[in-house]
Amino acid sequence: MPSSASAGRATVGRATVGRASISMSGAEGFAGPGGPGSGGPDGPGGSGSGRGKSSSAKAKRRRRRNIVIASIAAFIMLAGIGMVGGTYYFDQVALPENLAMEQSTTIYYADGVTPMGRIGDKNRTVIPFDQIPPDVQHAVVAAEDNSFYTNDGVDYKGVVRAAWNNVTGGDRQGASTISQQYARKWAELEGVTYGRKLREAVIALKLNKEYTKDQIMTMYLNIVYFGRGAYGIQAASIAYFNKPAKDLTLAEGMVLAGIIKSPDSSGGKGSPFDPNIDKQQATDRFNYIKNQMIKLGFVKSEEAETKMAYPAKVITPAEARANAIKTQGSMDKPEGLIVHHVLGEVAALTDPKTGALLYEGVDADGSKNFDKIANGGLKIVTTVDAKLQQAAVQEASRNPESRINKYPGNLQAALVAVEPGTGAVKAYYGGDSGNGGDFAGYYNDPVLSNGEDSCCGGHPPGSTFKVYTLATGLMAGYRIDSYWNGDSPQQFPASGRTAKNPVKNAGEGAVSSPKCKSGDGKWCTLEEVTVMSLNVPFFALAEKVGPAKVVDTARAAGITDMWANVDNKSKKIDLVANKGSDVFPKYFNTEVSFGQYPVTVLEHAGGIATFAARGVAAKTHFLKEIWEDGRKTYGEVINPKRIPGFTDQMADDLNTVLQGVPKHYGLKLKDGRQIAGKTGTWQLGQTTSNAHAWFVGYTAYDPGKKSPGLAAAVWVGNKAEEQKIVDSSGRGVIGGNLPGPIWQDFMDKAVAIMKQPKINFPGPKNVGNLEVGTGVSPQPSLPVEPSIPNGGGPGNPGGGPGNTQSPGNPGGNGGGIIPTISPTRRR
Repeated sequence: MPSSASAGRATVGRATVGRASISMSGAEGFAGPGGPGSGGPDGPGGSGSGRGKSSSAKAKRRRRRNIVIASIAAFIMLAGIGMVGGTYYFDQVALPENLAMEQSTTIYYADGVTPMGRIGDKNRTVIPFDQIPPDVQHAVVAAEDNSFYTNDGVDYKGVVRAAWNNVTGGDRQGASTISQQYARKWAELEGVTYGRKLREAVIALKLNKEYTKDQIMTMYLNIVYFGRGAYGIQAASIAYFNKPAKDLTLAEGMVLAGIIKSPDSSGGKGSPFDPNIDKQQATDRFNYIKNQMIKLGFVKSEEAETKMAYPAKVITPAEARANAIKTQGSMDKPEGLIVHHVLGEVAALTDPKTGALLYEGVDADGSKNFDKIANGGLKIVTTVDAKLQQAAVQEASRNPESRINKYPGNLQAALVAVEPGTGAVKAYYGGDSGNGGDFAGYYNDPVLSNGEDSCCGGHPPGSTFKVYTLATGLMAGYRIDSYWNGDSPQQFPASGRTAKNPVKNAGEGAVSSPKCKSGDGKWCTLEEVTVMSLNVPFFALAEKVGPAKVVDTARAAGITDMWANVDNKSKKIDLVANKGSDVFPKYFNTEVSFGQYPVTVLEHAGGIATFAARGVAAKTHFLKEIWEDGRKTYGEVINPKRIPGFTDQMADDLNTVLQGVPKHYGLKLKDGRQIAGKTGTWQLGQTTSNAHAWFVGYTAYDPGKKSPGLAAAVWVGNKAEEQKIVDSSGRGVIGGNLPGPIWQDFMDKAVAIMKQPKINFPGPKNVGNLEVGTGVSPQPSLPVEPSIPNGGGPGNPGGGPGNTQSPGNPGGNGGGIIPTISPTRRR
C-alpha cells in the first residue's frame, strides 16, 4: 500500500511543529521618521540624524520611566496582588533568548527562482531589513505606533490604564507600541492583565536598549500576523498582492499595515479591513493611515492623492488560495514526489566532523524530529528543470496530449530524466500525486512522512537490463561482432535450466530461430542479438562472464537496489553493502542477465546515463543547494567514477550497438540527432502476456562541446494488481510501441528546451579478442560478415554496421579480469 505523506503538513502536508532559531540583524542609524537622511530629532521631516533630544532630556525620560515602573509595581503590591511582586523591576526582568520564528521552507526548481512547493506549519518567510521598502515601514508606524522612532518602547498610559482597570474591573485593553507588540510575541505573553502589560513594557524597554529601531521593525514585520494564514510581511505581500515584499508600493503597504489591527474577523471571513471583505471599513482604515502619513511627514499633503490612492487590485481570498495551491499544494501534484525525494536527501546530510545528522532535532520525550527542515525557513533548490518537468508530466501522465491516455485505465507510466556525467535528476514523473504511490522509485522522507521506504519500489527491467550484461561481456573481451547461438529453447544445466525448464527467447525477441545475416540462428553477432533482444544468447553470455560480474557492473553504473524473491516475498537487496559475489547465487541467479529482478526507474535512468557518459557514473540526486538566512550552506557535490575496467572504446562499441535499437523500432528525434537505447518487457506470471514494458535511452554526450546530453527511462505497467498490458484493441504492449514513443515525445521536447548543440556518437572501436561465444558456424572455414536486421547497422542503414572489423582482427583494448567494482550510491 502507498505510504501516507500526511504525517507532515506541506500545505502540502503537516509536519510536527518545532522552533528554528533565527537571529535578526538590521542596518544601523535609521535617520528618523522621514526615512534615511530625511528625518530628525525634533519631529517628522527634520534635518538632523538623531532620534532624541539632548542627553539631559533623555536622562530625565529614563528617570521618569523608572519612577513610573516602580510606582506601578508598588501600586500592585499595595493592592494585595502578590503574583507580580518586585520581580518586575526593570533590572530583574531578563530578555528572552532569540525568538524562534517558525517559517515555511520553500523548495525550488533548479533555477532557484521558480517555487516548486512550500512546507511547514507557518506560512512565513523571514526577510532582511533591506527587503522591506521604507514606505511600507512608515505605513506600519502610521497605523500602529506614531511615536515609534522617538519613544523608548513603551506606551506608559496604556500600562497604567491596564493596571488600573484590572483593579477597578474596567476595560483591560490598552494600546501597545510596536516594541510592546513584538515583546508580547517574543516572551509568549498571553492575556490582557496588568501583569502581562507590565512585563511586556519592561521587555520593550530592554529591547530598545539592545536593538536599533531598524532591527525592531524588521523583527516585528517578520512575526506579525496579517490574516489569510500569512505570518510576516513577505507572506502577506504574496497573500494580498501576489508579489514579494520588496516590490510593494506605498499604497499596498498601507493596506497591509491597516490589516494588522484586526487580521481576522470573529466570523472567520477574514479581516474587516480587507477590501474584499468590507470595502467601507477597509477604505476608512486606509484613509486614517493616509492622514497619519501626512501628519507624521512621511508624505507631503500635495502628493497624497497620487502616492496614496487606494490600490486598484487586492487579490481575493480565493485567488490567494489558488496561488498558494500552485506552490503549497505541490504534494497533490506529481512534483510532490520530488519534494519527498529531496527532503529525504536534506534529512540525510551529516556534519563532516561529527557524522551527526545536520537537521535532526529531539523532542522533550526523546523522539527524533526534523522540524529544522519543515519550519526552519530553508531555501532548498532541486536539480529539476521546470520546463523539462512539465514535458515529462505531459508525456507520461494521462492527459489529452499523451499517448497513454488512449490506453486502458489500468496502465500507469513513469519517466525519469538524468543528466549524464553529473547524475542530476532533471525531470521526474512517478505518479499524479505526492500523497500516492511512487512508480518511479521510492523515498525515505522523515520530514513529511515516516522516513521508511515508500511505495512502490522497482519493476522487472526485462531486456533493458541487458545493457549491463553487454558491458560486462565487453569487459570480458567479447567483441560486438562475436558469434552466439540465438536458437530457442536451449538448456543450461550449470544454471539449473534443463529440459524441464529451458531458457527461451521471449517478449519482443520471441523467436525460435532468429533471422541473422548468416542465414542461421546459431550464428548471430552480439550486436544482432542485442538489437533483436534475444534472451538465450544473453543467458549464455552471463554464464561465461559470471552473473556476479553482471551485478557488479550494474551497481557500478548506479543500481543500488534490486529486489529478490525470498521465501515467496519480495525483498530489497542493498547493492551498496553487497557486491555481486555476495548476492549470487544467494539472491540472484543467471536470469539477472535479462532483467528478472526489479529495479527502480530512477536508478535505471541513472545507470543508462552512465553509458551515455561513456562509462562514467555519477550519483543520481535531487538536491542542488540549500540556503539559510540568505547564505548558501550546501552545494551539490559531483564525484564521477568510471566503471572499473570499462574504457571509452568499449563505451563507443556499446553505444554503436544501442543505436540500432531505436532504428529497429522506427524511433527517431525530429531534429535528427543520434540516439541510443534499449527496449524491454517482462511477462505476467507464467503467461505469454506482458505486465511490464520499458524503454531506456539517451542522446550523445560531449560536455566539451557544451552538449552533456540527456538520458531517460520510461516504464509502463499497472497501477494496482498486475494484469496484462494491452492497447484498446487487445494488442500487447511492448517496449517499442508505447514506452519508446513516450520516450521519443519527451526527448523531442527536451532537446528543444535545452538547446544543446547536435553532436554524434563516436564510431565503433571493435575492441576485444574473443570472436566466438556459443555460436555454431554454418561454414566454419568462412567467416561471415555480421549485420543488423531490418535496416542494417546503426552507422549505415541498409547495409552492415560501419567500420566493423572481421572476426580475425581483435582491435585491442579489451579482455582481462573484471575487477571488483565499488557501487555508486544514490541515497
